[in-house]
Amino acid sequence: MRVRTITLLILFGLIFTPLQTVFAAPRADVQDDRVTFAFPETATFSATLKSTAEITSVVLEYGTEQQTCGEVIAKAFPQFTPSNTVDAEWVWDMRQSGSLPPGAAIWWRWHYTDSSGAEFVSDKQTATWLDDVHDWQTVSSGNLSLHYYGKDKAFAQTMLDAGLEGLRRNEEQAGLVNEDEMNVYVYPSYSDMQEAVLYEPSWTGGQAYSDFNIVIMGISNSDSTWDKNTVIHELTHLLVGHFTFSCIGTLPGWIEEGLAMFSEGQLDSGMQSALDQAISDNNLITLRSLNGGFSELPDKANLSYSQSYSVVKFMIDTYGQQKMTDLLIALRDAKPIDQALLEVYGFDTDGLDSAWRESVGAAPLTASTQATALPSPTFVPTYVPVSGAPLAITPTPFAVPTSSFDNTGLPPSRPPLSLTLALICFCLVFLTLIGVIVLGVVVRSSNAKKNKGGQHE
Repeated sequence: MRVRTITLLILFGLIFTPLQTVFAAPRADVQDDRVTFAFPETATFSATLKSTAEITSVVLEYGTEQQTCGEVIAKAFPQFTPSNTVDAEWVWDMRQSGSLPPGAAIWWRWHYTDSSGAEFVSDKQTATWLDDVHDWQTVSSGNLSLHYYGKDKAFAQTMLDAGLEGLRRNEEQAGLVNEDEMNVYVYPSYSDMQEAVLYEPSWTGGQAYSDFNIVIMGISNSDSTWDKNTVIHELTHLLVGHFTFSCIGTLPGWIEEGLAMFSEGQLDSGMQSALDQAISDNNLITLRSLNGGFSELPDKANLSYSQSYSVVKFMIDTYGQQKMTDLLIALRDAKPIDQALLEVYGFDTDGLDSAWRESVGAAPLTASTQATALPSPTFVPTYVPVSGAPLAITPTPFAVPTSSFDNTGLPPSRPPLSLTLALICFCLVFLTLIGVIVLGVVVRSSNAKKNKGGQHE
């Protein structure tokens, strides 16, 4: 029985193997498959595609390596002349789609079909979206890599050590652990960094792209402590964003910025003084107002960062690191901030605001207090500077719409009654006249037919 079974398996293998060969997909014949960067504006994909029959369809599939809610494949349809050999080219214009962060991994492949119906898919290619003008160097430790140019290795090692210290603090203070590759791109000045990314505000000094696990930043060239704190600040954004990634949930601004500021260490004297003064003057911003973006106005921005730091510090010092980790997990699970706070701490946003105010000796949060409207909210970019000196930022002006009402705020009056009646009478007379004319034409036509009938008789 065993011999027969083995014999049958061998025969089945001999029969099945040729079928696999017959139905195997044809291998794509692709030459000079490459991408050319005109950084930071365009990426040009090009290749020579070949087949034994005329190529009738060409599709470029491309994308980026990043954290997403699902597989994302973009498709482009380059123009070409059908032939057995096709030179295909397509340009990804970042000026239209929006810029990728320096260091992002781009992938692509060609999918084409010939007149016989055969389909070909080329091997997947990858490239790093980065300029080739500068001599980039890299220092690494564990999963953290720091890329730089225009500075010596000692400077780079100092910045890398600061980043490692930031990772240690975040693990200890908020339970945030680095498990994936993280890349920091350090530019020798703020202007160099801003030129590497399209459409960034002129005040941007650092940017964290948590879905790419990439940080870009410029350096002050005057304050090494400031530069090291910026690395820590931005890496915290990566850790928090990556840990709380959700397709439907949102993270309150005060938590993200508060953790980033807390990971830097103590507030500098200038920001602490501003916070103390706001407490003394009862001029604090409600915590609910800090759920969204921060103001671009220098004083409001500094106070927003300072308050966020102080609230997060109060939460960790009072309730411990595990509670903060649990809160971040609840937010990752797309729970609203009030529900997440109630489940973890037993109070909502207003309750936290009240408890924190009491801890710092501020006036209590009154029941009538409403969320303060803050103009021109900011997004992910970090200010230049992150903390300390006043920020030289001008709020974006808004156009004032022209009112369609008079000075009293009332809508314009209706037309006079006499004019309305006159228009109605005119319309009635006009319609009557038209009716008379139509009736005359009908009568005249009828009489003409009768006269013709009498003549025939």
